[in-house]
Amino acid sequence: MRKALLFALAGLTGCVAGNPHASSTKIYIQQKNIEKALEEAKAWAESEPGNGEPYLWMALAKVNSEDYIGAADYFLKAFEIDSTLADKDVLDKKLQISGTQVFSGDGVYTVFLNAAIELINQDKGLDAVKYLEVAKKLDPQKPRAYMLLVSVYERAKDEAKAKAALEEAAKVAPNDPQVKLHLALYRENEGKLDEAEKLLKEALKLNPKYAEAYKELGFVYFERGKKAEEEASKIKKGKKKAKKAKEEEAKGYYRKAAEYFAKAVELDSSLAEAWVNLGISYIKLEEFDKAAEALKRYTQLKGDDYQGWFLLAGALLEGKDKAQHEEALKAIEKAIALKPNSAEAWNLKGAILKKLGKKREALKAFKKALELEGKKK
Repeated sequence: MRKALLFALAGLTGCVAGNPHASSTKIYIQQKNIEKALEEAKAWAESEPGNGEPYLWMALAKVNSEDYIGAADYFLKAFEIDSTLADKDVLDKKLQISGTQVFSGDGVYTVFLNAAIELINQDKGLDAVKYLEVAKKLDPQKPRAYMLLVSVYERAKDEAKAKAALEEAAKVAPNDPQVKLHLALYRENEGKLDEAEKLLKEALKLNPKYAEAYKELGFVYFERGKKAEEEASKIKKGKKKAKKAKEEEAKGYYRKAAEYFAKAVELDSSLAEAWVNLGISYIKLEEFDKAAEALKRYTQLKGDDYQGWFLLAGALLEGKDKAQHEEALKAIEKAIALKPNSAEAWNLKGAILKKLGKKREALKAFKKALELEGKKK
């Protein structure tokens, strides 16, 4: 009896020795009682002001309610009080209950990424920088935080910082397909199309189903087509063979661009930019039915884009039957609804009406186009 009582008292002493708010916090975390967990964790923090651990558990309560910005802020407070906590291995040990890990250092890294992404989606990218910098420190070998920083600085039009973040990402993950894609974008913008193509093909070797890489390859070949077309226009009329050869070269590039854009949308049909450029490539190739199909898909995704409806109307106008011309009229009317003062749209409407045999209406549309042109001058 006496021995059993001593053991019981020893057990009770062990419980009392710890902070009761710490125990309660963890119990409520297990029960997913967010409100009570936060209440107890705050009481724990008040009783131990120099301890960063209560803030780790406040953060965890916020994670359970999917408030990643709130969670990230509590993790930051924990790190501010105790900088040794800002380590994935330490976090693995601290975020345990009775020896069972309930959250991980990797999870904390992801919380900072999620908090940053929420802010980026709210167009508050520069507010996300502090979270991404912490994520970089938590796991310097993962490229995701660096790439999000690239995105933030690109949106902020801070090219120097975007390039610096991309260079860091390239050092950390030289064989990451996304890193290669972004490096290719910079080479493309610099006019270094061969280098861009090489990087994109390397990205596709690493990820053969990378739709974005196929889309960018489409842009590389489209740019080559434009250059060849410009060169053809500068060749004098007397040099027909040279001009014809350069025009054929341009068509070859546009054909290749169309193939890459088509591959991109095959892999990811939500890529609006690839659909519209597939349509434009087919227009360049004078394959208007294919152009119209691609542009219809684009307008389904981007129904508020004037350019999509304008291009669709133009492609349909080149069709051979009346039904296509009637469709073209509907498309140009949608374009005009979006941009009523577009002279080019009214001019195209006139051409469509003329093709449909509606001469009076066509004249009215042409007159409207001339009025709008006059206002510009």
